[in-house]
Amino acid sequence: MSLAQEKYMAKYEKEITLTLGKPPSLNKFYAGKHWTVRKRLADDYKRLVKDALDSFDTLTISRFELRVNYNSRFDCDNSILCCKFVADSLVEKGYVADDSPKYYRKLVICYEPDLPKETYEVIIRYYE
Repeated sequence: MSLAQEKYMAKYEKEITLTLGKPPSLNKFYAGKHWTVRKRLADDYKRLVKDALDSFDTLTISRFELRVNYNSRFDCDNSILCCKFVADSLVEKGYVADDSPKYYRKLVICYEPDLPKETYEVIIRYYE
């Protein structure tokens, strides 16, 4: 990326932070559970995400990235469902066209022991 592009992106970059609870475990999500159970778990968590998003003005996103800071017993890779459900919720609310690499550019997941237990802090950095 050129310096001019970096300056442009920094000028138009926006950010919101969602505070969520612990998502379903990826291991348990796919450990022989019936699809209806998986769908219910996904729908329940996405409802929490959408409720958190409702506290912000409607977003128009041309590109976005997620940073998830969490404090739970999950491994980093076991926390991926939080990211999946946040991205899906952005699409379902109509804030972004889809969660393909054209729009969803970056993902970072970090364990943060200073957060309250069972807390997931999701930082959505986006460009209109």
